[in-house]
Amino acid sequence: MAAGFYYIIFNPAAGSGNAVKIYHAVKAELDARQIAYETRVSRYAGHTIQLARQIGSFNERQDAVVLTIGGDGTLNQTITGLRMTPQSDLPVGYIPAGSGNDFARGVGLSEDPMKALAQVLAAEAPLTLDIGRYTEHTHHENGYFVNNVGIGFDAAVVASNTHSRIKRILNRLYLGKLSYFFSGVKTFFTTKTFDVVVYDQAGKMELIPRAFLVDATNHPYFGGGIRFMPKATPTDGLLDLVVVEHPNWLAFLFLLVQMIRGKAEQYPQVHYLKGKHLRLETTALEPGQMDGEEMGTRAFELEFTTTTQPFWFKLD
Repeated sequence: MAAGFYYIIFNPAAGSGNAVKIYHAVKAELDARQIAYETRVSRYAGHTIQLARQIGSFNERQDAVVLTIGGDGTLNQTITGLRMTPQSDLPVGYIPAGSGNDFARGVGLSEDPMKALAQVLAAEAPLTLDIGRYTEHTHHENGYFVNNVGIGFDAAVVASNTHSRIKRILNRLYLGKLSYFFSGVKTFFTTKTFDVVVYDQAGKMELIPRAFLVDATNHPYFGGGIRFMPKATPTDGLLDLVVVEHPNWLAFLFLLVQMIRGKAEQYPQVHYLKGKHLRLETTALEPGQMDGEEMGTRAFELEFTTTTQPFWFKLD
C-alpha cells in the first residue's frame, strides 16, 4: 500500500544550499502526481529534532511518512525527534542532499535525489533496518546514529570539514565529497595518537595504544564514500567497531588501503570487534563525531547497542 501523506522535513542549509534545488524538484514531482504533503523547514541547529517531535506527537494519519530532505545529520535528527514521541514507529523516507550521503550509499538508496524519490514513492511497506544507539556516560548523553560514531582522526576531519570554506565551494560545484579528502590531508599530520580501552560483547577488555582512528559503524562507508568497513551491514543486528593504531604515517596509510580492500584483519595494528553491545573508553581529550556532526572534545566513555528503524523506500 502506497503512503497517503508525506510530512516533509527540509534542511535548506544541507549541501551548502544545494538542498533548496532538490526540494523544489521533489515538490514539483509530488504536485504532478497529486500526492498530499506538508513541508516543515529546519531553520537552525537542532530544529529538525523539534519538528520531528511535533509530527510524532500530533500526527493522526495512519498512512503518513516522514520524508527528510537533507544530509545524514538531518536524517539523524529526524529519527532522534521521532524516538521522543509515542509514534516512534512512523516510517522515515530520505532524499540525500548533503555532502557525504554515506547512509544512502550504505543501505542501497540512490544518491541521485530524484532516483531516491522514485524509490520512496515505489515503497508499499516499511523497510526495517538497523541503526546504532549510544550512551556517552561522561556527559550523560544518549542518542542514535545511522552511519557511525568516531573518535580521533575521522572526528578531526569532520570538525575541519564543517568549518571549511573549500567545502562550501565544492558543494556548489557538486564536488562536496572532495572536501573530505582535503580536510583529511589537512588534519592527518596534526592528529595525535591516544590510548583506548575496548570491551567486546562478552565484556573482555583490551587496552590498545597509539590509537589514531576509532569508529563504531552501522554500514561500510564513511567520509563521503570511503568503504572502510566492507563487512559491516545494516541488516545483521550487529555493530562493527574498528581501532587502527598509528605506528607511523606510512604504515597507517597502508593499513587504510588494506581496510578498504577488506584485507586488514591479518595486521595486528587493526582491531575489529562486532556485536550487539560494545564499549570503549579514552582518558585523553579527543574529538568525537556522530553521523558527521561534532560531539566536541572530551574523554569518552561510550556504550553502543543496536536497535531497528522503519524506513520508507524500496531497494532493488
